[in-house]
Amino acid sequence: MTLNNRRRLAAGATLIAALTAGVVPATTAHAAPAVPGATKATTPAPDMEGVVAALNAAMVEGAPGAMARFTGPDGVQARTVGVRDRESGAAMDVRARFRIGSVSKTFSSVVLLQLVQERKLELDAPVNRYLPGLLPDDRITVRHLLTHRSGLADYTDAMFEHTVPGFEAVRNRVFSYQELVDLSLSEPRTTEPGVAYKYSNTNFVVVGMLIEKITGKPVAKE
Repeated sequence: MTLNNRRRLAAGATLIAALTAGVVPATTAHAAPAVPGATKATTPAPDMEGVVAALNAAMVEGAPGAMARFTGPDGVQARTVGVRDRESGAAMDVRARFRIGSVSKTFSSVVLLQLVQERKLELDAPVNRYLPGLLPDDRITVRHLLTHRSGLADYTDAMFEHTVPGFEAVRNRVFSYQELVDLSLSEPRTTEPGVAYKYSNTNFVVVGMLIEKITGKPVAKE
């Protein structure tokens, strides 16, 4: 693990600890039988000072700014530090648009499974049934995408081989789904379909293509 990764993990752990310090789930407070005359348990307030300390720690490590939002029994509390744009000096804003990165995979997976529930596609059907000719192997199913058993190479492996330079080279470029699939298909497949688990970001790209094909709407809208 690199030093930067350790620092990110440490900052993340600090933030999580700050958010959860003193926070008791509502179910815990009412788990025990009521005792006559006993004082009703209350949920302690979150340590928002600790949250700010964690955000400031992220800035010490080089972040231009950081933000956190806590949702609890008493509503929503947010804290921000630093700026979201070093050039303009615009302050960090919890209402601003920002990249959610891999969090999008969770949403996409849920939407795809909802479409399965609505009988608009089948998990064990070939991907090429819905996206004819997209993949070079008709044995690759929708389920293989979600379980990372498609064998499709991860297009990010070559892209981020030299992590920081690789990221900086593409961070402001917008790729189409087809471009990312083409990058994957230019590499050897990692396994035969269904044979073994091998994580690949390409699987989620195809999931996005399936959602848009079936619904006729952008993934973000769905």
